[in-house]
Amino acid sequence: MTLFAYRLLKFILAPLIFILMLWRVLRGREQRELFHERLGRPDTPRPSGPLVWVHGASVGEVVSYFPVLHRLRELRPGLPLLLTTGTSTGRNIMAKRVPQLPGTGPVIMQYAPLDTSSAAAGFFAHWKPDVSVFVESDFWPELLARAPRPVLLNGRISNRSWPRYQKWGWFFRPLLARFVRVLAQSEVDVQRLTKLGARQAEVGGNLKYDAPPLPVDNAAVEKFRAALQGRPVLVAASTHPGEEEQFAQLHMLLKPSVPELLTVIVPRHPHRGTQAANAAQRFVKAVKRRGLGEMPVVGGARHTDVFVADTLGELGLWYRLARVVVMGGSLVKHGGHNPLEPLKLNVPTCTGPYMDNFADMVPDLTAAGLLTVMPKGQPELATREALAKAVKPYLTDDAVHTAQQQKLWAEMPKRGGSAEKAAQAILSQLPHA
Repeated sequence: MTLFAYRLLKFILAPLIFILMLWRVLRGREQRELFHERLGRPDTPRPSGPLVWVHGASVGEVVSYFPVLHRLRELRPGLPLLLTTGTSTGRNIMAKRVPQLPGTGPVIMQYAPLDTSSAAAGFFAHWKPDVSVFVESDFWPELLARAPRPVLLNGRISNRSWPRYQKWGWFFRPLLARFVRVLAQSEVDVQRLTKLGARQAEVGGNLKYDAPPLPVDNAAVEKFRAALQGRPVLVAASTHPGEEEQFAQLHMLLKPSVPELLTVIVPRHPHRGTQAANAAQRFVKAVKRRGLGEMPVVGGARHTDVFVADTLGELGLWYRLARVVVMGGSLVKHGGHNPLEPLKLNVPTCTGPYMDNFADMVPDLTAAGLLTVMPKGQPELATREALAKAVKPYLTDDAVHTAQQQKLWAEMPKRGGSAEKAAQAILSQLPHA
């Protein structure tokens, strides 16, 4: 019934879906030269032997499953892996991290096929995976219906999504019942997934805690450190429309107390560099952009207050230069971005009030004093003033900054171990594992 209803809906919406995919291709959201992979027509040969297919929607899921891949290849060095994602940014991150995997077996990177009958059929006819691994909640009906031995890792249903899942339970129940193993992030997630039809659901922990620190080009770190001449840096990470203005205003609130402050704004989507810079310039005149090859200037008439880092894959650089980080996506109702990335590098971190995407980890991190989250329900000005009060000690007081770094260094390593359990769950589904 679920698959029939889904296919009927796709048939009705087929013209709209075609227009959407054409728009994505024309806008560069899809790689034209690799679009045959999206159509289920891969041109890479299948490796011999058992094959594990691992799928993650985009950057966050791809980053979270790499610790599992590391452990899999430590346990089975020759195990072939097929990795898929649905976005070009996810594919770029994948390409950077695959060479770092241990072992000798082949690792194949592909775009996930579109969730059509023909694309899914072509994908599985070619690859014939022995185990299918999905991460979090990116499992599509056509793919899941055909996937052999499906395993769900990092499974979760957020508070915001739970009412919608309940309303459409008749649709999700047959899909979730297909999973042979479900490792959920928390006991609450286990209960919710079980109510929706998941079998063999258990707590596996959050894979994001096991992710390694973001990579960095050490030469770039030294280059910027020399250019900054010891200036304190506040990094506004992964910002969205409506936030750049707020971070520019936050900079102006802090500047009387921290006159040498440099605020680095890192747009979530680098193509928004011009938009982000224009938004910041409404409140701060001295703005420069990484995407234009510019560097922050210290002193004189061209002294830079705000630096827009509109390049891809350099958050590891900015976090290592930061004195304090404020996570983007949290000052507007986007749900926030992963606070573990700066915390793993022992950088004091604050967020705005909207961190719903990370409701599974925020209570633990805040209770332990590892993360500072602004309260909800305040006007924008009150939130900015509260943020200024929260970050100011990290920018001005060395003792406060060092104490928080030491706390992070001691506490963050305790929150791991999920990758081992996930790797064992996958191996248990392989033939003769």
